[in-house]
Amino acid sequence: MSQKRLTKRADGRYKVNYGGKQFYGKTKAEAVKKRDEYIASENIGLDLNFAEMTFLDYGLKWLRVYRSECGISQQKQYIKMVEFTANTLHNKHMRNITVTDMQGICNSLSVYSASHVAKYMSMVRGIFKTAVAEGALIRNPMDLVKRPKCKKTEGHRALDPWERDLVAATYTGHEFGLCAMVMLYAGLRRGEALYIDVDRDVDFVNKTITVRGAVSFSEGNQPQITDGKTEAAQRTIPLVPPLADALRDHHGLLCTKGDGTLMTQSSFDRKFESYKTYLETKLNGCHKRWYGKTKEHKAMMDADQALPDWREVTIRCHDFRVDFCTRCYYAGIPLKTLQSWMGHSDAQMILEIYSKLTKEQEATDAVKLANYMTGNITAHHPQSLVNTAKIG
Repeated sequence: MSQKRLTKRADGRYKVNYGGKQFYGKTKAEAVKKRDEYIASENIGLDLNFAEMTFLDYGLKWLRVYRSECGISQQKQYIKMVEFTANTLHNKHMRNITVTDMQGICNSLSVYSASHVAKYMSMVRGIFKTAVAEGALIRNPMDLVKRPKCKKTEGHRALDPWERDLVAATYTGHEFGLCAMVMLYAGLRRGEALYIDVDRDVDFVNKTITVRGAVSFSEGNQPQITDGKTEAAQRTIPLVPPLADALRDHHGLLCTKGDGTLMTQSSFDRKFESYKTYLETKLNGCHKRWYGKTKEHKAMMDADQALPDWREVTIRCHDFRVDFCTRCYYAGIPLKTLQSWMGHSDAQMILEIYSKLTKEQEATDAVKLANYMTGNITAHHPQSLVNTAKIG
């Protein structure tokens, strides 16, 4: 080896030059070994400029390039996922990450929802796929990783009849009441309902509601006006009589901050929690803090009578939208029509709801058939015919 390429430094260590890089060791053999390992990595296609990066550094770099168009809240979530992975891996270099490492991390996520795990696995698969293409890895450590069985989470649901009746009967008593009615009877998303202006968007003559945009909180707490969640978000929806009656004497936005401007994320959250508390108070006859303390309740307890169970309101904003879709199903609305009314660019979500409801209806119909067939033999056939059938 040329002496120019192997030198001894003033600190006693040895240095080997190769391809513009330097490799150091306490002995000549150690320095040469590091150089040879680098050459071997090059020969199998690794680019050590990437392969020696930590997962944290590479993952954050990947996010800046491939997730730059996401909203701020979504970017923050991805950053937390990358940081979590890096910490769990003890911030290994990219080249040292294994399938077993990643399967273990994914298994630890089984306590989260299936959608959260799917989002995480999609992100890390993208990171490692790019890493393979750039030479940071020879194989993708996510290729053999299986998604864990996640905890079952209660998805969005249609309202129970009593919940629907409660919303419709009390909308004049709370500032959020009209928003709830619009989501319940027109299937609007939260942001769309917050952007509806009755004077601009509601046509009482032609009986329609026009969705022209939406309020978004994707950039933080302050409201941002957008064209809507999908290309099909701007649409016209039938104005049904119960909703027309609720909106007829109202002007402007449905729900605002105290100064009449668009709501922020925090003001909306407070308003919606206040609305659910209002519904519970109406439903139970008193605020929860007074449960068991009213004169009526004290009289019941003095008489050794059991207090009525406290009934909780667990409605979420998106439940209104699912309820609208469900009732359209039972009204026989065609899928393509409902896709337009819901503002979906594809019908996948609606198909999932319709498929679930169809299976539920099939089970109900099967019971009806069994009951009919069982009752029909004895109720509608003379005994002689039954006996004849047996003899024959």
